[in-house]
Amino acid sequence: MDLGDDSTTQTVLVIEDHPDQRELLEIFLRKQGYRVITAKDGVVALEKLEEERADVILCDIMMPRMDGFEVIRKLRVNPSHKNSYLILITAKFQESDRVTGLELGADDCLIKPFSLIELLARIRAGSRVVRYKKQIEHEALIDSLTGLPNRRAFEKTLEEEFDRARRYGHPVSVLILDVDDFKRINDTYGHHLGDNVLRKIAENLQTRTRRSDYPARYGGDEFVLILPEDNMKSAYQAADKLRLQIKEFDFKTSTGAFSITVSIGVSSTSEKSYSDCCPLVQEADQALYLAKTNGKDQVQTALSRNYIQVVKR
Repeated sequence: MDLGDDSTTQTVLVIEDHPDQRELLEIFLRKQGYRVITAKDGVVALEKLEEERADVILCDIMMPRMDGFEVIRKLRVNPSHKNSYLILITAKFQESDRVTGLELGADDCLIKPFSLIELLARIRAGSRVVRYKKQIEHEALIDSLTGLPNRRAFEKTLEEEFDRARRYGHPVSVLILDVDDFKRINDTYGHHLGDNVLRKIAENLQTRTRRSDYPARYGGDEFVLILPEDNMKSAYQAADKLRLQIKEFDFKTSTGAFSITVSIGVSSTSEKSYSDCCPLVQEADQALYLAKTNGKDQVQTALSRNYIQVVKR
């Protein structure tokens, strides 16, 4: 039976202690195009959810070791599963069970026995809610002018990369890039052309950096770039390469063409131990300030005075 759907690529977790019921639901949902993972009880389900996320979770109430109510309690305090749509399944026609489940954070409740058609309809409704939440969350993390991740997204990603780098003993570096004399560009050519400058820089950061790098708009005319597994030397080289690329941009106006320059500050965990990612950003910002005060159109590092001689080209 294939009832059709506009999008059935999401993951459904089936938590059911009865093996026949679990297998039946798995086979049915796979035929509808869903990716399905299963668990025989709440303990196994939580273990699997540590490795992967589920968009929709079907959870029986009555299970050994951990009942459905406790599963919901644990999931709803875990930020990793905040967007999961939880459907509680109960064999009891008791209003108190349904009310308890909904108050704990379940999104829907289904009473056994149920038809597979009704189950599919409820899963599809949940899938639409999950997609909507993800879309809203995505839009909240994107800069509308450039299409790059915004400052909030950058801070979230840097925290994750910093923790990963510390866990595996790898370096991570940060670049902060600022357009030189950007106010003059806006005053001379207008904000529309100023916006074009920012879009052009964003395009360069998206297309001419490594896939593993993470560019973002930090605010105003400032951009940031996370360089996972890059030490100070390679981060400096990447920054100077960006500086030279941007210097080659040519912007045409009715009164003639103009080019721009940028100043860049670099910091890296390869040269210093940081307690968290905030000082890493602060020192890149201080290096950017040094680049500005030293004449602009250059790269400076958090250790510029004794690490790298700045070469202006």
